[in-house]
Amino acid sequence: MSAQVGAVSATTQSTVKVLATTLEGTRAALASAIPLAAGSRARLVVAVPRIVPYPIAIDGPVDTSSVLAKRIEGIVHELGGSARVDVCLCRRLDDVVAHLGTDGTIVVGGRPGHWLMSAEERLARRLCRLGRHVVFVASAPASGRQ
Repeated sequence: MSAQVGAVSATTQSTVKVLATTLEGTRAALASAIPLAAGSRARLVVAVPRIVPYPIAIDGPVDTSSVLAKRIEGIVHELGGSARVDVCLCRRLDDVVAHLGTDGTIVVGGRPGHWLMSAEERLARRLCRLGRHVVFVASAPASGRQ
């Protein structure tokens, strides 16, 4: 018996990853990522960074049932999608990049900066420089003084 051409299995299914930033930014990213994942028959994974202070062991027992993760699960359901929500324990936000891996597309949502790039835009640019496929979704128009 041979495998069907174009068949999707757990090993060949692509992944769309959303990096949770602010609640507003994550909602915007999910609003784009859910149809993107559905249209490409990809898994959807939401990475929620949880910064662990240095006095606490990162591999020790830390409560990963984050309130933010529960809210994100609610947003995914509200938007008609399904996703796995991963709480990523890390020391710095940059550490979550390793958790995201090198495969799939990463969707980052956030408020665009007016004169300077926002923290989310800087993170998206950093991921691009590392060779990741990144989509930046603006959660609101840039604000600035007129």
